[in-house]
Amino acid sequence: MTKMRLDSVTFAYEQEPVVRQISLGLQPGRFYAVVGPNGAGKSSLLKLLTGYLRPGTGKVYLNGRDLGSYTLAELAREIALIPQTSYYFPFTVEEMVLLGRTPFYSRLGTPSDKDRRIARNCMEITGIAHLAKRLVSELSGGERQRVTLARALAQETEVLLLDEPTTHLDLEHQVNTCRLLRERSAQGLTVVAVLHDLNLAASFCDWVFVLAGGCLMEEGPPGEVFTPELISRVFNVTVPSLQHPWTGRPIIAP
Repeated sequence: MTKMRLDSVTFAYEQEPVVRQISLGLQPGRFYAVVGPNGAGKSSLLKLLTGYLRPGTGKVYLNGRDLGSYTLAELAREIALIPQTSYYFPFTVEEMVLLGRTPFYSRLGTPSDKDRRIARNCMEITGIAHLAKRLVSELSGGERQRVTLARALAQETEVLLLDEPTTHLDLEHQVNTCRLLRERSAQGLTVVAVLHDLNLAASFCDWVFVLAGGCLMEEGPPGEVFTPELISRVFNVTVPSLQHPWTGRPIIAP
């Protein structure tokens, strides 16, 4: 079953297309990586999947329905997004995470006990429960990134889109974040992350989309896609063919 799909989608900010005739499908229960050099169209592709950008040509579908036919409220219950840059209000961590529950608030516009339980659980699994009463403005960049992840998880959507979710995180929290995303995808979530670290994509993702110049150059499991030939052609870097001794997954080491 396909959760989302793009059919021959093209998008241009002005005259020059940044996404060119891309067709792809996203299934539940998979952790997808979108990789490519700077300017490849990765963030634009993610914005097309959220409905923030509308295709110049082609269609984006969610549950078999044209994404453009959804209301903003409907999309907020279906898709959660972590953008490249997040804006933080002068709220506590708990208040910020609870913003993820606003699409489900009652008419009174206040969180229920259920909303608070969900927010607390999301803070615990992202390792920020001890920061619940701290102001977000007082936190480090990595801690803020985990607040943003907790807020997105609190939406409890079936699709989670992330643009560089490991930015500002140290190695431990990069690995923990990718493990958490892999666990969530194994539970049926459709997870799509733009990643610059090819080794994280190779280690944790089920499927990789490689973009360059707005085109989909290759897609498939990391072990099939991340060949020295592909790395050289797309990233202009020469690498040997290496595999992780425990997992057999590729290692990208220039």
